[in-house]
Amino acid sequence: MNQMDLLQSYRSRLHHKLIGLMSGTSLDGVDAVLVDIDTDEGGNAVRVTLKDQVSIAYTPQMKEVVGRLCLPGKADINDVTVAHSGLAYWNAEAVNRLIEHSNVERTSVDAICMHGQTVWHAPEPQPFPGPEGFLTVTGTLQLGNAQFVASLTGLPVISDFRSADMAEGGQGAPLAPYIDYLLFHQKGKGVAVQNIGGIGNVTVLPADGGPLDVFAFDTGPGNMIIDQLVALHTNQQSQFDKGGAIASTGRVSERLLDVLLNDPYFTKRPPKSTGREVYGLEFTNRLLQKASSLQLSFEDTIATATAFTARTITQAYVDFVLPVTNLHTVIVSGGGARNKTLLSMIRSYLGSNIEVAVSDDYGIPDQAREAMAFALMGHESLLGRPANLPAVTGAAKPVVLGTITMQQL
Repeated sequence: MNQMDLLQSYRSRLHHKLIGLMSGTSLDGVDAVLVDIDTDEGGNAVRVTLKDQVSIAYTPQMKEVVGRLCLPGKADINDVTVAHSGLAYWNAEAVNRLIEHSNVERTSVDAICMHGQTVWHAPEPQPFPGPEGFLTVTGTLQLGNAQFVASLTGLPVISDFRSADMAEGGQGAPLAPYIDYLLFHQKGKGVAVQNIGGIGNVTVLPADGGPLDVFAFDTGPGNMIIDQLVALHTNQQSQFDKGGAIASTGRVSERLLDVLLNDPYFTKRPPKSTGREVYGLEFTNRLLQKASSLQLSFEDTIATATAFTARTITQAYVDFVLPVTNLHTVIVSGGGARNKTLLSMIRSYLGSNIEVAVSDDYGIPDQAREAMAFALMGHESLLGRPANLPAVTGAAKPVVLGTITMQQL
């Protein structure tokens, strides 16, 4: 099948089967979902059903390799080139395991919708030499060679979802909000869908608002700093604070917390996005130096880093969400949904008038939401329809996202 045949076949049907792949800034692995998408006669998705899910955790060696790619001056061009191919094998393995686990026919899957592994995100304009003087450009880099994935799975691949939005002046993030209205909208109630992966991002579904009223932005660090602190302290033997157990035994240092909150990102108005290039290892090492100067224990440092994530999330609501809509419910997804201490802190900072739930309560596993979102974006790409939200990303206009790569015949 060539690309034209794929598009014609896809657009002629009302029922579709897609695989979504997500690798987040937590660098924890690859999440793969199999979804059925049912549409009306106009191609509009009326139902997105999660049929199966598989996650493959990165090995410690893999996390070290990918983590090094995210550090300026620590990776050379050969590392990036080889990782681009190597990550394709991880994504293809996730697809092949999912197909085996779900017991579906490979030929029944229309396409793979792959986010890839972000190693650098540069949404702020930077000078670059152009043909007629200097330009200002932005960029983003997700690794995972789509042609390799197509070859290893025998399926078409849609990838590079962020670039089209950035080409129109957008931040290229967040993109997952595209699915949130469909999954989590509650009539008459304001809802915040808070993903807490490596980075935190929120989708706001205003009370009595429609799909065009949705807005979203990155709130700041999610699990990234906590994970890095644990990994450094344990010499990589542990990679995260399971359930928030370490943080629960520490005391929050308000002095350190005040210093951490004095970061210009938090007062910047949306649209905005951030990533490991800001809150990566260099930031964590600076945090450790400040914690050492205050003679904080490891447990107190983890508790303070956890409070930092909770406060940046809830303060973002105060500054940018509550002036627009009341909030009835906050629905948490991502790895942070399993951190009981973090959830408790969020509840404490928000107060008793706002319910804090997790996406599992709504039938969406915390590791599935973003992969499902990219499956839906891939669906729109195959229909030739835009899937970015300019009010969210700051793009000049809606655009069709992604690039289609066909398997070799």
